[in-house]
Amino acid sequence: MMDPKVAVVTGGAAGIGRGCAFRLAADRYRVAVIDIDVKGGELVVDRIRADGGEAFFFESDIGDPDAFPEIVSAVQGRWGALHVLLNNAGLDYNESLFEMTVAAWDRCLAVDLRSIAFSAQAAAGIMQASGGGSIINIASVMARYTFPNYSAYTASKAGVIGITRTLALELGPLGIRVNAIAPGFIDTAAWDRVLASLEDAEEFAASVTDLHPLGRRGKPADIAAAVAFLASEDSSFITGQTLVVDGGLTAQLRTP
Repeated sequence: MMDPKVAVVTGGAAGIGRGCAFRLAADRYRVAVIDIDVKGGELVVDRIRADGGEAFFFESDIGDPDAFPEIVSAVQGRWGALHVLLNNAGLDYNESLFEMTVAAWDRCLAVDLRSIAFSAQAAAGIMQASGGGSIINIASVMARYTFPNYSAYTASKAGVIGITRTLALELGPLGIRVNAIAPGFIDTAAWDRVLASLEDAEEFAASVTDLHPLGRRGKPADIAAAVAFLASEDSSFITGQTLVVDGGLTAQLRTP
């Protein structure tokens, strides 16, 4: 029997990343969970192991360009291969143009965009040696549709879609596919924090739900299902693409 394939999930301690780590483990991947949240990451690993899967946690700040050689080295030392890299970790930075600082801008783009380039750089060699693989980058519908005060976040997510195409061209000859997923509104702890800050939280949540033709907001499992597809051989002829997973949110032009 062949050894299970190996996946790295950044930002795997919570939200979309946690859901994707669980789904990949259920699909028999060995999963390396990467995050700065030690407690949350270890809880994810404990659950995967309790369900009979293989996983380990590696504490790392992907905003540091030196992080990924260390991550890849840890994965190679433990399992000797890498087949799937999910670049999920990110910052949801919300600040007006007139209050934004250079440091905050740089931090947002370092985590949300620069990390994509350096993760691919570090992972390409081991993925090629493993027989090829799939890099999946989490973008956002806000790459194309945005709100005031999100200039850094929107710029970074638009960049994710652009660099996904470039990496697909560079890494395709090595047998590595590169795609992106653009989620819409997904129910996570971050969404819960937004609601907790609002006086009219229930009304606001209902209004957001009403924007979706499917009549609901997304769940981490919805993104995890798309990740599982792009990680699998079922998508072996798909690269350089962005899959929008938003319940139809951005397919419509709403009238006043």
